[in-house]
Amino acid sequence: MKIGKEIKKYRTKRNVTQQEMAYALSITPQAVSRWEKGLSLPDISMIPEIVKYLGISADVLLGCKSSVENYDADGHISLLNQDQIDCIFEYYAIDKQRSKEKKIVLVVDDVPFMRRMLNDIIIHEGHKVIAAASGEECLDLIQREKVDVCTLDINLPGINGIETLEKIRKINSKINVIMVSAQSTKENVNRSHELGADAFVAKPFQESSLLVRI
Repeated sequence: MKIGKEIKKYRTKRNVTQQEMAYALSITPQAVSRWEKGLSLPDISMIPEIVKYLGISADVLLGCKSSVENYDADGHISLLNQDQIDCIFEYYAIDKQRSKEKKIVLVVDDVPFMRRMLNDIIIHEGHKVIAAASGEECLDLIQREKVDVCTLDINLPGINGIETLEKIRKINSKINVIMVSAQSTKENVNRSHELGADAFVAKPFQESSLLVRI
């Protein structure tokens, strides 16, 4: 994971110093320096602020590449926001409360930083986490382990998340699947819904947005 190198690359393109970036993000210059040297990683809560400041997408910062690209009239990838996604899934956040029932959550993401981040968020809520770095590993685990919920990225090596979702539904229809991806194109969201995903959370996301769905 080379988040620090991406931060330095796009900070330099903007021709701003570490001090200027730190001031804009209300952090210390030392924090920016440590990111760029690979000595530490930004907290998840800072990802939306960092990408907005650098003028890039979260998938660029996290080293992801779009597998399905929908472009708008200006040639930019057109992504649905969380409200638009929730309309497709007919998900309404009003009066939603987190369940006190502790679950076994399978986190599927090929990026180590994302797996660690999701692990920390979900464990802090009291759930148990197991992890997979690919669709193939995910399918193997759900046949060997008890899994209540699966958070599934789309951009995966080998079979992608959409294909993995389709296979999960054939193996075990009772597992709740939450797509967690920066690739929130209309095609991806609709296809996930058609294949039986229970929810779709767009990266970057608020912790509560994911936890309430789990």
